This record gives sequence, structure tokens and C-alpha cells, in this order.
Amino acid sequence: MSITRRESPSLNLLFFDLCSIIVSYLLADWIRYGNIMQFWFRLDTYGEAMGVVLLIYIAIYYLTNTYDRMFRRGFLEEMIAVIKVNFVLAVTLTVLMFVFQGRIRYSRLFFLCFFLLNILITYIVRQYYKLLLQGIYMKSSRAYKVMLLTTLDQAGKILTQMRKENNWEYQVTYLTILDQSMVGQTIHGLEVKADSRNMFEVVKNEAVDGVFIHIPNEGEEYGASLEEVILEFQNMGLTVDLSINTFGLNISEKVVREVSGYHVLTFSSRLFTESQMLVKRAIDVVGGLVGCLVTVILTIFIAPAIYLESPGPIFFSQVRIGRNGRRFKIYKFRSMYMDAELRKAELMAQNEMKGFMFKMKDDPRVTKVGRFLRKTSLDEFPQFFNVIKGDMSLVGTRPPTENEFIQYEKRHRRRLALKAGVTGLWQVSGRNDVNDFEDVVKMDLEYIDNWSIKMDVKILFKTVGVVIFGKGSR
Repeated sequence: MSITRRESPSLNLLFFDLCSIIVSYLLADWIRYGNIMQFWFRLDTYGEAMGVVLLIYIAIYYLTNTYDRMFRRGFLEEMIAVIKVNFVLAVTLTVLMFVFQGRIRYSRLFFLCFFLLNILITYIVRQYYKLLLQGIYMKSSRAYKVMLLTTLDQAGKILTQMRKENNWEYQVTYLTILDQSMVGQTIHGLEVKADSRNMFEVVKNEAVDGVFIHIPNEGEEYGASLEEVILEFQNMGLTVDLSINTFGLNISEKVVREVSGYHVLTFSSRLFTESQMLVKRAIDVVGGLVGCLVTVILTIFIAPAIYLESPGPIFFSQVRIGRNGRRFKIYKFRSMYMDAELRKAELMAQNEMKGFMFKMKDDPRVTKVGRFLRKTSLDEFPQFFNVIKGDMSLVGTRPPTENEFIQYEKRHRRRLALKAGVTGLWQVSGRNDVNDFEDVVKMDLEYIDNWSIKMDVKILFKTVGVVIFGKGSR
């Protein structure tokens, strides 16, 4: 799975720029008229003008693509870019006021203060925005993690280029050298993690979002054809960026784009747009906030019941595997006795699930309160905090445990191409009637391959019915 990056200017940057305009406008009003509150009584004049300014800026923002190369610009270049966009805004606003002039007279001192303030505030906000992404996002688990696949003579040059061109969008975390065995050695400060023999196994067990391939020929001398390599990574749910020096590959879902100054072909099992992911995240945030509020209320009643039957923590946490191999702690109301994990090994012989999952109808580790919580799915509510944190989505695939994950075959990894979900296709399809892990994988891949916002909404409505009637839970 991949988001098509840079399909449009950054919506986040546009939001911050518009906020800067509003703050500058109000401060200019205070400087010119001495009281910001008076602004709201002049909405028919300056209020309308502010609305026009915002609309003009949005148009200029998209037409001039001010976001382009933002993270490659230095302090002086950024100031020049901010001055340019404000100059265009000022000229456009002046022309419109001249064409549509009427009885209203606007203060020239007001607009002079506004543009000077907006240049300063926009510049400062943009610098903090870049520092935020470079200093926090890039170092977080949410950064886009890339494995670089290349040869020894190309590795240093490509690493230098990628670090120069992309200060935050791509984090090269793994290096594979195809033409020599260099595992454990470092090149430009980055450890070589794999070679042509074990690269798929490394990717299977690590947090990797994409693979960047730059090799001088089709690669058959390194153990497999380039097409086979791309298909293998694609089947694992990864996005593959191929530096354009090989053509005629018969692989679906490919687009041409620029990565770190290289023109590449991008291959993926699914390509999603930035706007689709923003809508999905917005739904997650709204639903997550409501879910967290309900969880706090439920805790007041559930916590005493859990503790009275089995003294210990009210909440259960466990490391799970999320999108593209990221580790995170999942939270639930505790439904088992404290020694549940220790007793699991002796119950494995009674596992009713075929494959890399454990399921038992009358699990003796589950408390009486726990059975009720599981039957009503109330034990799942603390996962809304995972949704707010960004580790999970409202709708997604089931997150495996670490023990399950390390047993996966390479093809199973593709089910982790989207964020794990509080609910999903498997949960609303009678999950306790499914006794084969391969059927779970099949449903997860069906969800990924056919995903849409409409599909998420349908699953959410079905989940409400499942919870109310207790269908598929025990």
C-alpha cells in the first residue's frame, strides 16, 4: 500500500499559512484601530476583505505550488519565497479592489501592517513547521521507512543524494548491497542489513514501508530477475520505487514520480491518494475521541468488577505488530487471570485455530467478568486510545502478536499494509466461525484490495450490530 505523495501541495502547510494570515489580519487591526474586538463589528467591510484574502491566497498557493522544494530551501530562500507569495497576494488584492471599488475605503496603513506582519509570521511558522517534521516526525515510528537496494559502488552516492534532497519524507533505515556480502558493515553511517540472499527475510521481520531500487542493470546476476524482486516485495505489501533504467516490466499499479532527485517507477499492490488517507484519519480522530470518552465512563463500572474477581491491573497491554511491521502496545480491559500468558503454552494442544493464531472456545484463563466483556466486546474499548495515538485505525486488519508475526511467510506480510483496526472485515464476518488463519488473511487482503471510505463506513455500521447482538463474540 502506498500514498501517492505530492499529488497536491501539502494541506498541512496551507492550514498553517491560512492561520498566519488570520493572526496577521487581527494584529494589523489592533495596530491600526487599537482594539481587535472592534474588528468583529466591521465584518461587512474588513471581515469581507479577510474572506477575499483567504480565497485569493488558496488560489495562489495551488497555482504557484509554494510547497515545492520547501524542505530544500535555506533560511534566506524561504524568506524570499514568503515575500514572493505575499507580493502576488498584495498585487492581486489591489487589482480586485480597483476593479470592484465602491464606497468603502480601506486603510492603506492597515494593509501595509498586515502584509509586513504576514511575511514575518508566515516565515516563522514555516520554519517551526519544518523543524517539527524534521525533528519529531522523521524520528518517530510514523516516518516513511525505506530499504535501499543497490550495489556497493552506487550506495554512497545514493545515500548522499537522498539525505540532501529529502530532509523528512523518507527515512532510509535499511541498506541492502546486492553485489557483495557486507552484512554488519556500515556505509556513510548506515548499517548494511541484508544482501541478495536474505533481503526478503529481513523485510519480513522489520518495520519497512517501501523499497528503493537503484541498480545498473536488470539484476539477474544478483540471484533473481528485477521483475521477480519487485513482485515479491509487492506481494509483501510494500511500495517499490525503481530508479528508471529498466523498462518493459509487466507489473500493474505503477506510476512515475520523483524521489530524492531520481525519476522512478513506483509499484504497489494498491496506490491510495493523500486525500483518501486524510479523510480516513479524520474519521479515526472523531470516532476515537468519542470512543475514548465512552471508555472513561465504562471504566468507572468495569474496573471494580475486574479487580474484585482477579486483583491486578485493570488494563491489559501487549506488544502487537502494526502497519508494515511497526511494534506498538495495544490496550484492552483485562479479561484473563494474571498468569494467562504463562498458561498459554500448556493449552496450545487445544488450539481450535489452524495456523498462526490461538483460539479456544472455553479458555480456562478467562475470568467470569472477562467472558461478559468479550461477549459484549467491551474489552476492546481501550483500543480507542490506540486510534488517537495513530497506532491503529477504527477499521483495519487484525494486529498479530510478535510470536505470530515471526512465524509468518513472506506473503502474509501484505496483510499489514494498512493500519490495524479496532474492527474489520474479519470481525464482522462471524470471526468465531473462522477456524483457519488463511481465511483471516484472505479477508484482510480482500479489505486492503477493495478499500474505500464507503467500505469503512459499512463495516462500522455492521460492527454496531455485531456488538449489540453479540454475534461472533464469546
